[in-house]
Amino acid sequence: MTASTVLVTLTYGDRLEYLEELLARAFREKDIACAIVVSNASVAELDQLFMLWPNRVQVIELDSNTGSANGYCVGIEAALKTGCEYIWLMDDDNAPAPGSFPLLKQRLLECVQHHGADRTAVLGFRPEHQADVVAGVPSRFITPPRSSYFGFHVHQLPYKLWRRTPWGRPRPRPVAPLLELPFAYYGGLLAHRQLIERIGLPRRELVLYADDTEYTFRINATGGHLYLVPEAGLDDLEHSWNIKERTSNIYETYLLGSSDLRAYYAARNQAWFDKNLWVRSPLMYRFNRWVFLRLLHFFARRHGREGRLELLLRAIRDGESGALGMSRAYPL
Repeated sequence: MTASTVLVTLTYGDRLEYLEELLARAFREKDIACAIVVSNASVAELDQLFMLWPNRVQVIELDSNTGSANGYCVGIEAALKTGCEYIWLMDDDNAPAPGSFPLLKQRLLECVQHHGADRTAVLGFRPEHQADVVAGVPSRFITPPRSSYFGFHVHQLPYKLWRRTPWGRPRPRPVAPLLELPFAYYGGLLAHRQLIERIGLPRRELVLYADDTEYTFRINATGGHLYLVPEAGLDDLEHSWNIKERTSNIYETYLLGSSDLRAYYAARNQAWFDKNLWVRSPLMYRFNRWVFLRLLHFFARRHGREGRLELLLRAIRDGESGALGMSRAYPL
């Protein structure tokens, strides 16, 4: 099952409708001859995929839901064994817009000429997840600065307050064909196998949430380049729990979400990432952490979410102490 590009995706629960849409769109591209679907104990009738696309789909069944980190480990390992040249990681509820994959591939090939196949990756554009790009936020404010905490950095506070005023509200503007990012998501990531072999596999002990942040961060951290391609659009077939439009700030995202499990793993892993990988100035990191936690307490009292606050503080302690892996309190 060899192809120039192998698509790798991960599914769980009963998400066959999304998965079929993803594969239907992907297989319209002649360069994508096969897909590897890792089933995290999915209950969907995945045999239907074999009937729809004979000899083009490999399903790897896992006995239990092991999380996204292990799932993508399994899928990436399987893709490398096919002998493919390129690997395209997609969430099961992503779907490429018409013409987006050839454009994404072309941008990757152009960047490879400058940086090398083992030093370059590109990312498809998901408007729901890159809302600041759509809104016209200046590129220097798209990603949090180093030594921020959960995305909070005191140096960005004046702009964040200014953009909430009528005068400072961002306005759509022409977007550059490439936007370099320090990290990204699994969904939409396209790279040559040489890059994947160089950076390795995701950290299984992160289990779920921010494991993709850590994984893609390795690209830049080891001298490579990761580019967002705004012209290469991807559709999100299901809305994510942590997008900015759902709440007015990050504190409410963590405090008001309905899932304790999601809040725990997201907070734990973000705390681990910020402490161990994102710090450049320990003093600035500690100050941003202090301000963030004070604001988290404030919004918890404001919304009567003291119970969720205690969960988040426990998750942060676990992350900062390196207590990773599957939580007994929050099994998947």
